[in-house]
Amino acid sequence: MTSISFGDMASVLRNMRTTTQVKTDLENYNYEVSSGLKHDLRASVSGDFTPLASVERALRTISAYETSINEASLMATGAQVSLEAISTHVSDMAAPLLTAATSADATSVSVSATDARTRLDAVISAMNARISGRALFAGAATGQVPMISSDDMLTALQTDIAAAGATTADDVATVLDTWFNTAGGGFETLAYQGSDTPLSAMALSETESVSLELTAADPAFRDTLRGIATAALVAEGTLDGDLTQQAEMIRDAGEVLLGAESGLADIRAHVGSVEARIEEALLTNSAQGYAYESAKSDIVSADIYESAALLTQAESQLELIYTLTARLSRLSLSDYL
Repeated sequence: MTSISFGDMASVLRNMRTTTQVKTDLENYNYEVSSGLKHDLRASVSGDFTPLASVERALRTISAYETSINEASLMATGAQVSLEAISTHVSDMAAPLLTAATSADATSVSVSATDARTRLDAVISAMNARISGRALFAGAATGQVPMISSDDMLTALQTDIAAAGATTADDVATVLDTWFNTAGGGFETLAYQGSDTPLSAMALSETESVSLELTAADPAFRDTLRGIATAALVAEGTLDGDLTQQAEMIRDAGEVLLGAESGLADIRAHVGSVEARIEEALLTNSAQGYAYESAKSDIVSADIYESAALLTQAESQLELIYTLTARLSRLSLSDYL
């Protein structure tokens, strides 16, 4: 029987080729084990990257909506926190103001008026709240502080009261109603510096978006400021010397704030519904993201256990090649003579 053998040069080339292939396999399997990804994705998908591209596009879209959802959540949460602070001030003030007006003694009226003056600062500060540099209640003009300071507001009110020659609580109430609630009045032309256009809707998905549609010019905010400012004007000396009329101003302030509570509750309910929609969208977005990540993993991920087994096999092959090479390198003609 005729046998076929390789010459020395052919054997060397064959061994070199085998060693190179084993080393390449070793590197590839080591990559798959360490990274969890297939080393030759093109071969794995048979050159068709369309499914993978589609999944990655979906993931980018989901990521973009996640950013928008988080921003919307931040804005809604900030608005709710500010509204809660404003509502707390209003509820804490309304009953004590009415009680002070009923007692009509100088101390009660003075204490209530001073408290209102302090709270006016806090309420305006809450209305001027910002999240990530954006004003919450300035409508589309998010870079603009929506409300003037309490000092500027009270100064403007005192000027109008003096100009109207107001001498009674009813006179003062008429001036304040005009200033806060009349179109083109002092509130719209001086106090509110935001935009009449609500904040643009924020996208939650391809088909859903939410908008707070809330500004500091809302009637509930106007009533809140109208009530607190009425009591604060007493602390500033309006109708000074006429305790009876000042007590009536305190009463008017308390009654206005009682009415404002309902409007603030409606606003908080609206923001709460927006928060619920945002939370639902976040959960939906997360579920979709998980599904697409799983789909992508099925395409690009390697079978770790199979790769580990092949890695061990390649290591054994390379070790065997080195062993044989070492033994062959020690052969000499003198060993056979």
